[in-house]
Amino acid sequence: MKLTVAKTAKEQKDFLRFRRSIYSGNKRYIDDNYFMLCEIFSAKLNFNKSIKYYPVNVMSDEGGVLCQGVIVYAPRLPGYVQLCFFESLPHAEEAVKMLCDIVCEYGRRLGCRKLVVGLNGHVNYGLGLQASHFDERNSFSSPGNPMYYPGYFRKAGFDEIRLNSYLTDPLEDPLSKYANIIKRLEKNYSFRKFDLRRFDEDSKIYTDLNNLCFSEHPYYYKREYEDDKEMLKELFMFMKEDSIIYAYREDEPVGFIMWYPDFNELAARGESFGTVHFFRNKLKAGKIKTAKVMEYGVLEKYRGRGLPMGLINSAYQIIKRRGFTRVETSWIMEDNEDSNSFCRATCGGLYKRYSVFEKDI
Repeated sequence: MKLTVAKTAKEQKDFLRFRRSIYSGNKRYIDDNYFMLCEIFSAKLNFNKSIKYYPVNVMSDEGGVLCQGVIVYAPRLPGYVQLCFFESLPHAEEAVKMLCDIVCEYGRRLGCRKLVVGLNGHVNYGLGLQASHFDERNSFSSPGNPMYYPGYFRKAGFDEIRLNSYLTDPLEDPLSKYANIIKRLEKNYSFRKFDLRRFDEDSKIYTDLNNLCFSEHPYYYKREYEDDKEMLKELFMFMKEDSIIYAYREDEPVGFIMWYPDFNELAARGESFGTVHFFRNKLKAGKIKTAKVMEYGVLEKYRGRGLPMGLINSAYQIIKRRGFTRVETSWIMEDNEDSNSFCRATCGGLYKRYSVFEKDI
């Protein structure tokens, strides 16, 4: 076996071809990360400036790809070296071990303490490998991978950090019993949607709130304004202004929630999500029945006052008016008891599980 680095445009095209071979025709998965990888390989993203990255393949002696990933080091997350966008053939334990050993050696040279698998450069671009419900389609921006992927890292002795998601199905009125709390919140806070007419200003509010609300998350690191402007411009090709809602205390933005339709309901199974889905979304958006609650955050000094209830209520009212019948949450770290308790109370039952894998180096 040998390791190759995909440096040229042709080599990166071949790198993506292996990825497509894993998912193409697989009726259980939709590849949401293909488009992101194309963006990274274009080297046009502001995000590229904040990371060092190397797409690598482990090749068999016969010349075929056995496994691959993108080695990422983000100086703003100095303790970790990342193995991102991992893909592999089945029964490739030795190749996966070789890949992990090489990533660890690279991380040691940079002074990193841990290798993390399942973090795709930044938590805003993906966290976790799918660890349950392998017989179901993955929703937009949620991991979808073959069942055997987590086993590679469990057998290799990695620490497993578990993530939960929640599902409300059918969406009726899960917040009705909190009506008095919500009334009080609406007296003390105002809620408004993102305003595309002031895109730069509102995207800065989004970045500032993320940086303040998630500063203690183990995998989060500070975003620059340009990073989120790039991300939000692409998302707003699909989602509407009411997909981001800000909470204000007088004139101060103190919290936010982001949700959007599950665009994967418009994608064919085994397909890579891409530009064609922009047009499908324009023509068939009404066919989507699942809404994804992606993230919410509240400034530390306003926590413990029920504000997440006001944010989720604002989102649910829009989601119901738009005709969605199910709500799925994004990942929540299993040890985040506050968020898990909140979701158990307001977002239905436990649903899919995901895993991040760590190893001391």
